[in-house]
Amino acid sequence: MKRYIRNIFVALLGIFAIVPATAQTAHSAYFLEGMTTRHKLNPALSSEYGYVSFPLLGNVNFGVSSNVGLGTFLYPSESGELLTFLSPEVSSKEFLGSLKSQNRIVTNFDMDLLSFGFYKWNGFNTFDVSLHTSAGTQMPKEIFEFLKVGRQSTTLPTHYKVRDINLRTSAYFDIALGHSHKINEKWTIGAKIKGLIGLVNADLNIDQMDITMDNINSQWIINSRGTANVSAKGVKLNNTTEINSEGEPCQVIDGIEFDDSQLGIAGGGLAFDLGVTYRPIENLEISASINDLGFMLWKHNVSAETVSTVLYDGVNTGSDESADDLEEQFSDILEFKEVNKPQTTSFLNASVNVGAEYSFLNNAISLGVLSHTRFGRETYTEGMFVANFRAKKVFMMSLNGTISNMGGSFGALLNLCPKGFNLFLAVDCYPGIKVTPEYYLPINKFHINTSLGLSFTFGQRHKWGL
Repeated sequence: MKRYIRNIFVALLGIFAIVPATAQTAHSAYFLEGMTTRHKLNPALSSEYGYVSFPLLGNVNFGVSSNVGLGTFLYPSESGELLTFLSPEVSSKEFLGSLKSQNRIVTNFDMDLLSFGFYKWNGFNTFDVSLHTSAGTQMPKEIFEFLKVGRQSTTLPTHYKVRDINLRTSAYFDIALGHSHKINEKWTIGAKIKGLIGLVNADLNIDQMDITMDNINSQWIINSRGTANVSAKGVKLNNTTEINSEGEPCQVIDGIEFDDSQLGIAGGGLAFDLGVTYRPIENLEISASINDLGFMLWKHNVSAETVSTVLYDGVNTGSDESADDLEEQFSDILEFKEVNKPQTTSFLNASVNVGAEYSFLNNAISLGVLSHTRFGRETYTEGMFVANFRAKKVFMMSLNGTISNMGGSFGALLNLCPKGFNLFLAVDCYPGIKVTPEYYLPINKFHINTSLGLSFTFGQRHKWGL
C-alpha cells in the first residue's frame, strides 16, 4: 500500500492540485420560490411552477473551502520554480507560522442527471437522479513541523504527538422521491426518500502518531494507530514480507491494484430529508429541515490498519526537494497491514437548516437569515444573511453574506424565470483571497461555491409555493 499511501498524502498536502464543501445547491436559493432546486435544501419548499430540468444541467454545483492556502505549501523560488515547504530555501519560521492547528480542505461536486417536479395529490412532488462526489482532508500542524524541522536536527524537539489525520472521499448516486404538502395557511410539511447507489468510498484515519527520537541509534521511533478502508469494485491489496522493529517477519501492504473494467456498484443505502415551514403572520415564514439522514452499506471493501511501530531514519534536505521526496517521507513513516473486513457501513453527513424570511412591498423584497450545520468528522456551521429581490415575470436575485467556521464569504444568485424557462447562476466566495503573482496560487484561506442550472417550467403559478 506504500504507493497508495504516498499518493494519498500528496493529495493531503496540496501539492494539492484539486481534490474531487458542503452544498448540493446554492444556499442562497433557499428563499427564492422561483428556484426549481430549493426543495433540495428543505423538502417542504416548492417552486412556483412544475418543471423539468435540462438533462445533466438542471443543477450543477462545485465547491471548495480551505482554512489555509496553497501558498502555505508551495513557494516560488528566485529561478521561478515552485518549491515545496521542505526546501531549505523556505524558512521554518515562515512556513510553520502560516499553519493552523488543524489544516483542512473540503470539496464537493454535485450534478442532477434528471430532475422534475409537478403539482398533484394536494402537494408538490419531485423526482431526482443525482451524482454526488466529495472529499476532505485534515492534517495537524505537528506532522508538518516534524517533516520540516524534526528530521533536520536531533537538537530540536525529539518528541511529537500527532493526532487526527484524516482523508475521505466518496462518490454515489441517489434516486429521490419527494412530496411537499400544505396542511393549512400556516403549516407546510415535506419529506423525501432517497435510494443510494455507492461507487467509491475511501476513508483513512490516523487517530494518533507518537514520534520519538532514539538518540542512541539516530532513528525516529514512530508508533501509530490508524485504519484505512477502500470500498470499490475491482480493488485489491498487494502484500509483502518485511522485518518489523522486533526483528520478526510481518506482512505489510506495498501496493494497491484497481481494475477499472470492474467499476460498478460497490454499495447501497437509504436516506431521508424532512422539512417544515410555518407562517405565523402574513409576511413572515420560519422553516427548518434535516437532510441526508441515512447510511450506506459497502460490500466491496478492503481494509488495513497501521503497523504499530516503524523505525524511520529520515533523509537530508536537499535544494532540489520535490514532491517525489515528500511522497517518500510519508511512505516511510507509515506502514499498513491488511485486515479482514469485507464490508463496512458509512453514514452520510447529515445537515440541518433553520431559516426565517420577512417580506415587504408585496414580496418584491425580503430579508432572510439561514443557519446551516453539516455534521461529520468535523462539523461545519455557517450563518447566512440574505437580501432577496423579485421582478416575478422576469427574474429573481439574492445577495448574501456568510460567516462560518471555515471563514466568511459574499455571494450572489441570479435566477431568470420568465414563464416556461428557468436559468440560474450562483457564486459565493471569500473576498480576501491573495495569490502568488506568477502562479496565481491562493496564499491564504479560500472558499468558492458555484451553482448553475437550466430547467423548463409548466403549469399555472402557485403563490407561496402551493
